[in-house]
Formats: sequence, structure tokens, C-alpha cells
Amino acid sequence: MRRMVNSGGGQAAPAACALARLGHRVSYAGAVGDDETGRLAGPRLAEFEVDLGGLVVKPGAHSQEAFILVEEGGGERTIVWTRDEACRLEPGDLDRAQIASCRLLHLDGHFVEAGLEAARIARAAGAVVTLDAERVRDGTAELVSLCHVVMGDSGFAQRLTGRDDPMVALRELAAMGPLWAGRTVGERGAQMLADGEFLEHPGFAVEAVDTTGAGDVFHAGMAHAILEGQGPRQALATACALAAISVTALGGRTALPGRAGLIAFLNDRRS
Repeated sequence: MRRMVNSGGGQAAPAACALARLGHRVSYAGAVGDDETGRLAGPRLAEFEVDLGGLVVKPGAHSQEAFILVEEGGGERTIVWTRDEACRLEPGDLDRAQIASCRLLHLDGHFVEAGLEAARIARAAGAVVTLDAERVRDGTAELVSLCHVVMGDSGFAQRLTGRDDPMVALRELAAMGPLWAGRTVGERGAQMLADGEFLEHPGFAVEAVDTTGAGDVFHAGMAHAILEGQGPRQALATACALAAISVTALGGRTALPGRAGLIAFLNDRRS
């Protein structure tokens, strides 16, 4: 082992940090235990000026933790993690006013019941709802139907729909309600159906140090693009660019760029 970094993780949390680094006002809702890991979660988000109004502490629960082994010379990783089922966000934990005040609600799909309630509140208030889709649980299909944008990992659409063909699965995913429905495919970029049109971005070639959190940061790029009024094609490029920048240093939150850095990266690749 050459080097070790102890930092904040999660799925929505890195996206929150990335959006805050880009200059957006961001509030985070989630659950932690009252252990040492949980006590560190808030300050690590606050470093990026993320509002902690929705962070709930569950007494006696053990916070989720992960040990990630990163392969030198490519950034691929192996993750060993633990999660206490008592450390979960419930619908009753939600700050309804906080959610109703947002322009965009980004969900990670872990706590489905809380996610469903949050999506309903956000939609009723006129906010855009986006989903970082990985695991399929009871209620996931309903959650998808409440979202405007659903971007899954490479196999989410197939797992949800039961279709083997990725394009057939994406079409069925889009038919469930999202205006934009797509998937990330690692270093090969991302694919998306947007209002019926198939779009694809090949990703950006960078020297990868650590791919931890790249998918989470990709979703931050999509949210940033939506908030900036970008169309789907430009949004894919923005999301792929932000993810590419994020893998150039060890740790999922180490290389998050500001707005100027993201613009410079994209401009360099257009020239």
C-alpha cells in the first residue's frame, strides 16, 4: 500500500460537494449514526459549503463505511463496505420546506420510501427531479416514474425492465416517465434517450488515478447542466467532463473543479 486517504464518501454526498464547488447552493439530506464516522460526515460536507439542514443522526446506528483499494496505473477499484440497516433516512425525517424550496432534487435511490416522498414534494413545487439509479428495490419503478431524468449504471435499465438488450431496456425505462433516460458506461462515456432521440458521448481521455466517485460526480454534472439550461447533448458532455476531471486525483472529492476549471476543460477539448 503506497498511500491512504480518509475522506467522505457516499453516493449523493459527492454529487452535493461537486455542485457546491461549481457555485450552486446545495442542501444535503441523509442519515448517519452517532459514531465517529457519523461525526465526521457533517464537517466534510461543510468544507464544500453544503448546507446540513437535512442531515439526520440516528442514535445507536453505525454509519456506512467503505474501504476502497485503488489499482495503481488505471484507477480501477475494489470496494469493501458495511451498512447498518438502522442507519436509514425515513419519510418522517424529511424537511418538507427544504425540499419544496429547491430548483432540483437529486436522489440516489437508497432509501426508496423517503425518496418517493421527497420526489412528490419536489414535483408538486415545480422542481426537476433526477435519479442516480443503481440497485433495484421494491418501489424503484415508481420512483423512476416520478423523475424527470434517470441515469443508471451500465446495467440498471436491464435489471429494472428484465430486458437483455440495452437499447430496448432504455426505451422501456424512458416509457416509464423520465424525459431523459440513460446509462453511464465507464471510460466509454454515457448514452441517453432524450425526448425520444438517442444521444451518446464517448467520454474524455484523461490519466486516471482513482475512479472512486466518478459516477456520482457525473450526476452532479448533469444537474449542473440542467440548472444552467443546457440541452441534453451539451449536458452529456458537461457530465462526462466533470467525471473525467474527478478521476485525476486520489479520493472521490479531491479533484472537484470550480466552474472556471470545468469550462476550461471543455474549451480545451473543443479546440
